[in-house]
Amino acid sequence: MSEDGTPSISYLLDSNTPPKPIEIPVVEGRIYDLVDKISELRKLEMELERHRAILSPVRRVPREVLGHVFTFLRPYEHEEKVRNAVGRTDLLRLSRVCKLWRDAALVTHELWAGLQLNPRHSFESLKSVETWLSQAGSLPQRVQYQGWNSRDGEASTNLSRQSCICGSSNAWPRLEPASCLLAASVLPQLLTNGSRLDHLTLMCANTVCFGHFLDAMDTLRQDPTTPGSRPWDTLRSLSVKFRNTILLPDPQLGHIIVSHLERLPIVESLEVHLPSSSSVFETSHLELNILPNLLERLTTFEIYCSWAGPHLLKLLPHCSNVETLTINYGNGANPLWSVIDHPLVRHYRASPLVLPKLRTLRTRMIRHTDFLYLLEAPQLVNLDIGMFSHENGLNAYDLSFPVTSFLVRSGFTQSLRTFQLRACFIDEEHLFSIISNLTGLTTLTLDNVKVEMDRLWKMFKDRDAAVQQGHDLSFSNLEKLEILQLPHGCQLEPIVDYIKERGPSLKFQLITSYKIPEIREHRVLSEEDVRQTLQFSLSGVRASIVPSV
Repeated sequence: MSEDGTPSISYLLDSNTPPKPIEIPVVEGRIYDLVDKISELRKLEMELERHRAILSPVRRVPREVLGHVFTFLRPYEHEEKVRNAVGRTDLLRLSRVCKLWRDAALVTHELWAGLQLNPRHSFESLKSVETWLSQAGSLPQRVQYQGWNSRDGEASTNLSRQSCICGSSNAWPRLEPASCLLAASVLPQLLTNGSRLDHLTLMCANTVCFGHFLDAMDTLRQDPTTPGSRPWDTLRSLSVKFRNTILLPDPQLGHIIVSHLERLPIVESLEVHLPSSSSVFETSHLELNILPNLLERLTTFEIYCSWAGPHLLKLLPHCSNVETLTINYGNGANPLWSVIDHPLVRHYRASPLVLPKLRTLRTRMIRHTDFLYLLEAPQLVNLDIGMFSHENGLNAYDLSFPVTSFLVRSGFTQSLRTFQLRACFIDEEHLFSIISNLTGLTTLTLDNVKVEMDRLWKMFKDRDAAVQQGHDLSFSNLEKLEILQLPHGCQLEPIVDYIKERGPSLKFQLITSYKIPEIREHRVLSEEDVRQTLQFSLSGVRASIVPSV
């Protein structure tokens, strides 16, 4: 018996003896007591955690730091810092977690500075759009209109409003101009009566939509309440992209396209993405009516044009202040091929066109670089060549001869700082002839370049061995070497062996990546293997192997 007169049950806890009838109520009473104590302890434990939370380091993170963390929130659209429907929803969810998070989101103006619109955003959306952008404070504001389709994560019950079909061959019944989704969207009002914008990306279903959009803004401008200076007129940067839709075979279509270009505002940065002619209209006789006073103001110019004819040669003489130029042929074989005897082509072959302030030249999706024979750029420091990959490899006339001629003629073989080559299959001798002369390079990038690595790096070994007293060794100024998207069967051993042989004279960052499907089929050097090998050779090269994007 216990001290209070109840039966002792201690012997039951350490045995399998069944309890006596008189002992059962005692056991049940102890269970209730223990449950109550456990419940009380759980309450105390919850109270303990609440008190510990007061001292949590997270609570003491300044809202500015928390807001900076929020800036990593995705998604962004088309490499532009504009939030689509999913991104906007995620941001609003973050701001509703607690007052601290809401304050952190509101004081981080960068989160609100970019906005994507689509055909769903009509005139009724103007107030909400302006409210969103107003949270950006004094930061430059960016707007992207995605008018190709409404894949913005927002459902639409009206199929006709999924995408605009102005001028399309499948537009049946034919829509009137007033039915254009772009013209009826919030964008004309925003660019006429809204707040100031820094950048606009206009992704039109086709060029007919663009004309309707411009007409809608002209109509709004006739309103006496319209301010004198419109956001459209004060843009600093503009990107106009036309989707390559199947257009109606209209002989006037080409003239419609180029006539709209003369209505572009005066900006500092311009990107024009022209649709492919697709044999619907003849392009060689057309003029890209981008006004000379606009071209003269540009510091950044990107043009996507696969049209046959010397269109670019008619624009570039006015680009005297352009510092960054990007030329995209869009898989076009060679727009100058059909006009090789054109007076402008002959003139610039004899006396190349000088771009006095050009510092960065990029090409994309081109099959030949022979247009480089027509240019000079004495101030160039960055050359980025993106090809349209040749399965059979580039010959010397496709790349090495034009590039070498351009480098020597412009006189910057020693002053060029970055050289990037992308998406091509090239002979190692042709690539060596280009790179070996660029003694001032700080960054070299080979991105998805198919070349015999063994032979290429042996050529650099032989070159360095022939150099006397260690002067003018290859890559003496290099800070970063990127070999990206290594192709099928390609290994890192040749470059690693070259670095080992050079020893401590090389001190740069080596970044490589493999194509993911191939890394499973072939053994590749791991990052640790490369680092240990270079460490034992006393090399100053830092290596990292990253996933291919």
